[in-house]
Amino acid sequence: MDFANENFANIHCKHIRELDSLIRFVGIANGMGTLLATSYREQLNPLMDDDETKLYAMQAVFRAELREDFQKNLGILNYSVGKYDKLIRATIPITGVNESKFYLLISFDIEANSIFIIEKKVLEYIKLITRE
Repeated sequence: MDFANENFANIHCKHIRELDSLIRFVGIANGMGTLLATSYREQLNPLMDDDETKLYAMQAVFRAELREDFQKNLGILNYSVGKYDKLIRATIPITGVNESKFYLLISFDIEANSIFIIEKKVLEYIKLITRE
């Protein structure tokens, strides 16, 4: 999975976003928090502008990296979810080629069953593309 390849990352962002109608946004960031690809639901009015979204990506990756400090006690982070007044956000670590780290950043409409979507749709999709 070469998420550093912009075309590859954009294709999979779009496919993941299309897994469920309640997914608002999908982004892929590298281990430094730089957004490599994004996909927004059609007709969506984003709650943040591009600069805010880039800052969010950096902070989400930083928080996920900090969680690794507890990995030896808690195990590997599968995903983290935060619920806000206006949306739900998830950060999902994924491994690319040569064991490079990437992060899938997803936002959902507030009424979404985000855990179900992540576990039954997104993670299953990730498993599928890692077999290719």
